[in-house]
Parts: sequence; C-alpha cells; structure tokens
Amino acid sequence: MADDEYRYRITILGRYPARMKGNEPAVTFNGLAGRPNHLTYAGTLTMTDDEWKTFSEALRKTLGDAIEVEDHTLHH
Repeated sequence: MADDEYRYRITILGRYPARMKGNEPAVTFNGLAGRPNHLTYAGTLTMTDDEWKTFSEALRKTLGDAIEVEDHTLHH
C-alpha cells in the first residue's frame, strides 16, 4: 500500500482559557493514524491556540483529504 493511503483524525477535546496572566488559551486534542479501516490512537497533545492554528493549517495544506478534524467544543 502507498503512503498516501494513510488517514489521520484529530479530535479536539477542549479549549481552555489562560488561568494565569500572560499565558495563552490552550487546545487539547487526540490524534489517530493508520489505514482507513484501522485507525489507532497516536497520542494527546495540548498547545496554545495560536500554535494549534498554525499546526492545523500546515496539516490540512500538506495532507489534504487525508486528515479529518473533529471539534467537540463546537457542539456545546
């Protein structure tokens, strides 16, 4: 199978305001990776909101349709 058959799914679990003055808001998300029929857990990350925006834009630009982002924070 070709490398372009890999799929990636990111699920945003939470967005958190800065709790201390000078800190930035944060985003926490889980990542899954693998073949379309068998994605496996790849890890959980937390980064600032600005870091997330840059990271997610780069992933979408590079991976195109091979990446899916679900934002559970939008359903509340």
